[in-house]
Amino acid sequence: MGIDKRLVKFILISFGAIDVIKLLKVILKMRFYLVILLSLIWVFSASSWINSQADSVYGEQSLASGGQDRTMETKIQLEASVDRPELPFNEKLTLTVQASWDGKQDRFKITPITPPECQKFEILGSSSVNEAKMVEGKTKSTKTFEFILKPTETGIGRIGSVLFSYVDNVTEDSSSLSTQPISVTINPPVEKKASRYKILLIIAIALIFIYVIYSAKKKTKKIKIADQTEKEVKIPEKTLEERKLETLSDLSLLISEGKADEFSSKVYKLTTNYLEEKYQIFTTGKTTNDIINSLSTLNLPEEQIALLKDIMSTCDLVKFAKEMVEKERCEEIFSKVKRFLEQNVK
Repeated sequence: MGIDKRLVKFILISFGAIDVIKLLKVILKMRFYLVILLSLIWVFSASSWINSQADSVYGEQSLASGGQDRTMETKIQLEASVDRPELPFNEKLTLTVQASWDGKQDRFKITPITPPECQKFEILGSSSVNEAKMVEGKTKSTKTFEFILKPTETGIGRIGSVLFSYVDNVTEDSSSLSTQPISVTINPPVEKKASRYKILLIIAIALIFIYVIYSAKKKTKKIKIADQTEKEVKIPEKTLEERKLETLSDLSLLISEGKADEFSSKVYKLTTNYLEEKYQIFTTGKTTNDIINSLSTLNLPEEQIALLKDIMSTCDLVKFAKEMVEKERCEEIFSKVKRFLEQNVK
């Protein structure tokens, strides 16, 4: 203690212009800079440690012989990612795990990976694909695993690490890598809105459907109107007697032209044709008497039979005897044939 007192006394004498308070301030100020220096050293050390813990190309390796373990730089890069950091409860999530390396596919023997342990997710299915391509003149190989996950509840879901084990077929060294866990936010379900393309497609189909219905109704309406018009305009079918009367009317022109022979011949033919169609009596090659006798079996009125006999007999005279027929006689035949046909009109 005596030495300390003498030292203090010496300092006080040597630095008479400096009091004890100023000396203490200098010491405190030096301590402040020392703290800043120590903090910088700590930050640098922590940064180095974080970088060393990042997902990189380093893994643990064990020697296949000798029973001794050693670590070495791996030749495989392993990455894991999801297609989005958050999703609604009613949608699915895709987890992709990809391993890549320089060289051919058969460089490594890869152990089948085990699906990751998940919280608030369930795995619906998985798939894998191998690919090799040339990059800057070198072969680059990849093996990609995909997992389809479905949320089981809302909140923060967690996808665990995926262990990737392999053996180098060249060095026969075995190694394993693992991915970092991934957190995903699961939001409440949302209603899916139809895309613009789907909306336009639905509208187009609806318009086509409306047009088809409209066209069908319009066509049906036209058919109904046409049928109704046809019924209204449809002319009743003429009877046999009406058709023969029209033909007889045309033959009357022969009388005015003085063609009695032609008139008589055509009237005879008109009469026999009518009998064949009306009563199914065969008249070809038969005489007038044979035809009249055939009619007797049909129980026709005597007046009609007499008219037929008179008409046909007169026509026979003109046809076979070449007897001249006067105009008045032709008009009388015309009247009788007309009266006969009108009597049979129903």
